[in-house]
Amino acid sequence: MPSNVLIDTNIWHFAFVSPREERFEDIHTKAGGVLEEILSNRGVRIVLSAYQVGEILEILRRSGVDPEIREGLLKDFKSGKFFVKDLTWSVAESAIADSSKSNIHVYDYLVAYPVKGLIDRIYSADDHFLHEHFAFAEVVNPVAPWVLREGIKPFKQD
Repeated sequence: MPSNVLIDTNIWHFAFVSPREERFEDIHTKAGGVLEEILSNRGVRIVLSAYQVGEILEILRRSGVDPEIREGLLKDFKSGKFFVKDLTWSVAESAIADSSKSNIHVYDYLVAYPVKGLIDRIYSADDHFLHEHFAFAEVVNPVAPWVLREGIKPFKQD
């Protein structure tokens, strides 16, 4: 039985775009490396929420990634390497409620909550995933010591 993992949007983003600043080159290299490793590992299946599919493709669009690459990625998401889970109303309600309690933006919840119970590992550099609400899966930061949070520049955490 394959291992099921979630790869957070920030890893997809840094794997697909070029560094804007030389000091962030390490993040891009590490993100691309882990993504390539997971994609080539037959024993690992990537699980995404339908919400996350849209989020990944929108972030890549805004970052100037070619439409052909984004369309190819969408096609790949339909292959057996991936499993895409729909976002239900009850999961959205739970995500909104827990986001209000934790003050972590709802987008992290909309990425992870639909796949709760399906995954055993989350690859993310966003330290929000270390919150107890996401304790249903092991969290691995593949670009450590870098931390990536939406809306702020990457920073190193020792």
